[in-house]
Amino acid sequence: MVEWKWLKKGGVRFYPRTHLKVVDGLDVATADNDGLLSKSDKAKLDKLQVGPFDGLKFKSPDGSIFILSVSNEGKPVFTKEGG
Repeated sequence: MVEWKWLKKGGVRFYPRTHLKVVDGLDVATADNDGLLSKSDKAKLDKLQVGPFDGLKFKSPDGSIFILSVSNEGKPVFTKEGG
């Protein structure tokens, strides 16, 4: 069983500021090592693209790939990939 202990000042609970380097066993995740999250989750996060996007790919029911982009006037433009 874990016993919780709170830090208090003047009867009011508070949480001290700390740093990753001073917490034993708490490491930054890499593609090769687990840490604050699993290495597989870290790999997924590394693959995420941050905007602004040039285009988003969508797959139609028949398997065709379409790219959604925007014109200079702000209108949606769908282009079939490879064509």
